[in-house]
Amino acid sequence: MKIKNLLSLGMVLLCFAACKKDDAIIEPPIDKPDPLALLGDSASYTINGKLITVNKVNSFGGFNLQPNSKVDSIVKYTHYISGDKDSIMFGQRYDIHDVDYHNDISVVFAKKFNKKNMNSNNGIWSNTPKNYLEMFYTGNYPYAVDLYKENTQNGIAIFVRNEKQFFKTSGQDYFGSATTITKDAQKDSKFEVIKLTKLKTGSYMLEAKFSATIFDENEKPKKVENGYLRLKLNII
Repeated sequence: MKIKNLLSLGMVLLCFAACKKDDAIIEPPIDKPDPLALLGDSASYTINGKLITVNKVNSFGGFNLQPNSKVDSIVKYTHYISGDKDSIMFGQRYDIHDVDYHNDISVVFAKKFNKKNMNSNNGIWSNTPKNYLEMFYTGNYPYAVDLYKENTQNGIAIFVRNEKQFFKTSGQDYFGSATTITKDAQKDSKFEVIKLTKLKTGSYMLEAKFSATIFDENEKPKKVENGYLRLKLNII
């Protein structure tokens, strides 16, 4: 009899333990944040042997330009411009500055799109590419030295403020002003996207290294060297 009682008690304890195991709360797996997504935009580069680091996002935005612009006529100092009628130059600009606003850099990615491959601007924003990622790829990019003027080239333009002076990789942006900067001005420069990583958020992180010749308002050159850029792309 005692053996039967002990067996019965054992069965009860086993059932109880099984029930406790089944009733245990299963914690959901912890979704760890993507460490890349926690990083912000930043850039570092050297001018005149001095290392400059900027990591405060100022702004970003898109804009449209007329590709292959040229002067049709000049009437009373007003330049009348025309260009490709079936395409739009889309530019995406990223601005980064340092903590004291003493230095900043703006990087523009520009590409010409056929109008049928663009979304309409709905009256408040630039026309944007239907396939935004066509603008970004790993590899080398040319410098668009006539951006904001003729707009004949896809590629990169860089704008730098350093020691209260403004510099850029392109020439004069007004048709009434002559420029000495030719399309060969950046032949010894380089802009290379070395990584393009998709984040868990669905956005992308871009990393690039670069060098460039930048020009002041009198088109006097300086070199930007040992450049590194990290951007979290804003998909519009």
